Amino acid sequence: MIKITDLAYAAGYFDGDGCFHIGKIFSEERIKYRYMAVINSTEIHTLQWFQRIFGGCVTTYKKSIDKQKPLHRFVVKGKHLDSFKEIQSFLIEKIDEFHTFEKFRDPSLRDQRDSLILEMERLKNHVNLIPQSIKQEVESIRNTIIPSECDFAYLAGFIDAECCLSINKSHPQGKPNPTYKILLQCNNTKSPCFKWLSQRFGGQFHFVDRSNFTTSHRNQMCWRVSAASLANILPKIHPFLIHKKPVCEELMNFSKTMIPLKDMISRNSPAFAEFYKPILDERERIFHRIQALNKKGV
Repeated sequence: MIKITDLAYAAGYFDGDGCFHIGKIFSEERIKYRYMAVINSTEIHTLQWFQRIFGGCVTTYKKSIDKQKPLHRFVVKGKHLDSFKEIQSFLIEKIDEFHTFEKFRDPSLRDQRDSLILEMERLKNHVNLIPQSIKQEVESIRNTIIPSECDFAYLAGFIDAECCLSINKSHPQGKPNPTYKILLQCNNTKSPCFKWLSQRFGGQFHFVDRSNFTTSHRNQMCWRVSAASLANILPKIHPFLIHKKPVCEELMNFSKTMIPLKDMISRNSPAFAEFYKPILDERERIFHRIQALNKKGV
């Protein structure tokens, strides 16, 4: 029995980095139609998790460049798709692609397969793209839904596939110490996930205009959650994260250093520097550990 939070995580990851593939192969003898759910990743542990939960197979490809991480592919097809399709109720960005995929699998609709291939291409390349008006729309629905446990599981999957967890370090002019801010960030070219994220987790949204580039460049939306807002989310996504769990743990450790200084000690006091130094040192250590983890591709 697959846990409901596993289905939510899988949907979040698949929305971020998965593909419902349908197509046909031409041979001298006949045309063969094929369909499969696919995830390509350089992180094999997450794909092995998918294999344990849903079946399917994981294949590793040789590196084309020496310093490049090997690419792994998780494929679900045949009878294993019957269990994998249970993620349907949690899909957001790729729910229309899922419905087209299921029609393609339906034996009674075989005569529609060519048109369904064209429909899938349309959904992937032309539907739900980011319009300039989306920023106002997603900001107007910010924090209107209280997230459930499954929402946090979905978010964990989406983060593992699509987002970056980090610490932003800066040196304000005229200030003696650097400032640190924990940060969750995601850029995407499709709109449905941003509406879902805004409703449950708030955050800041920034429209990225790519209209001056070639036609192959789509507009993007950048979603960011930082500081205390992110600190509140981290413990709730931590149980579900796979790939980025070590970074999440470091950010949770960093959150423990976020001590309110009001009514404790004045920044103008001669004792402040001595009081603040251990906090600053720990933040710097965590900052470098996260840099090292992200450099590895975590």
